[in-house]
Amino acid sequence: MASRKDLKKNIQYIAGDLFLASLIDGVNREIIIEAVHNVLALIPRISHTQPGNVKGYYKKLREDLNKEIQVVADELNK
Repeated sequence: MASRKDLKKNIQYIAGDLFLASLIDGVNREIIIEAVHNVLALIPRISHTQPGNVKGYYKKLREDLNKEIQVVADELNK
């Protein structure tokens, strides 16, 4: 598993890439900006891992991240 610092940086890079997608003409910017906001909201969750089920916690975090990325991908495919 990557360190928390690296994971936070990766999430910030992903959020930046998703924000750049909002600059494309013909997309609903509000949906993409909301997805970026939700991705950035994952960062504080990294620092406060639930004791006892660390693997499950990070699995849920990855699922939430992938869900927000899929929202943007669906918006771009319209």
